[in-house]
Amino acid sequence: MELKSPIALYICAGVALVCIIAVFITFGMKRKYKGGKKAFLPEYLRKEAVFRTRLVWYNILKYVLIFLIITSIVLSGFLMARPYKTESKQLANYNRDIILCLDISSSVDNLNATLIDKLEKIVQELNGERFGIVIFNTSPCLLCPLTNDYQYIIRELEKLKEYLSIRLDVTNGRLIIPPNYEEAAAYLENGTLVGWPDRGSSIIGEGLAGAVLDFYDVEEKPDRTRIIIFTSDNDNAIRDGEEEIVTLPEAGDWAVERGITIFGIGTEMMRDSDRQMMKDTVEKTGGAFWYGEDSDVVDDIVENLKKQMATLDDTQYEIIENELPETTFRWLLLTLSLMLLCAFILKV
Repeated sequence: MELKSPIALYICAGVALVCIIAVFITFGMKRKYKGGKKAFLPEYLRKEAVFRTRLVWYNILKYVLIFLIITSIVLSGFLMARPYKTESKQLANYNRDIILCLDISSSVDNLNATLIDKLEKIVQELNGERFGIVIFNTSPCLLCPLTNDYQYIIRELEKLKEYLSIRLDVTNGRLIIPPNYEEAAAYLENGTLVGWPDRGSSIIGEGLAGAVLDFYDVEEKPDRTRIIIFTSDNDNAIRDGEEEIVTLPEAGDWAVERGITIFGIGTEMMRDSDRQMMKDTVEKTGGAFWYGEDSDVVDDIVENLKKQMATLDDTQYEIIENELPETTFRWLLLTLSLMLLCAFILKV
């Protein structure tokens, strides 16, 4: 504990010290009669128990009152000195942007549905960061722009998880086509299959590049931490004769240029060459690569993802001075109350 104005305490402590010295000086002094009427107290009254008891209590209360007065002076000085405590507080991280970039070709549905279920917990723990969602197949679609409206993000993740689960169940024959299947298909396909009949599907590099470009304020705010959580099987299904506008390695280079870190998650059945390309791409951005679709595996991936993301946080600390007048004020209030009580008893 420290004091902002210790001089106030020193002054009051000096006054209290003077009062103590004055009490000791006058303690043994006999007061001289200076006129007025003398009252005669018969000797037998001095021997009465009631008189002696009252005299003892009078002297006790008198010195208790003196002690309380001196204590109140010191407490007042301590209060005027403004006691405070300095502590270092970690500021809420408002300096991070996260985009979830999902390859929503049907071969990645199981991974995406499992991952989204785990990622919802991360979103609920965010505190000021902005979060966005990009989905892609033939073409990338910005499903949710960067925002810190977490309720909106959770709603979109819930809807996306529901529709992915419906398509996954229908694809695997576990569910007869439900009434809302067309709604689910439209939600997943609108904007993500632009040019599909001619170009093909699962154009991975362009999907990642779309997420990279959706960090719209890179030049205005270069100090922000920017992260992409990227899922894919990296199985390009582009039509013969067509070319990618941006390849996956090129999209990774764009991310490096813009200071974006990519964390990649692949499916279990990826070909070795596809896995290695995706791994090389995300690791050159400073990120990490995992693969797996089992719920426990994805849970471990998300825990590792949280740890990796934490290392990229631009953590800042603020020195906060918390004034602490409450305890001193309570003691001062108690002291003043006891003073009034002693004064009242002495008067009676």
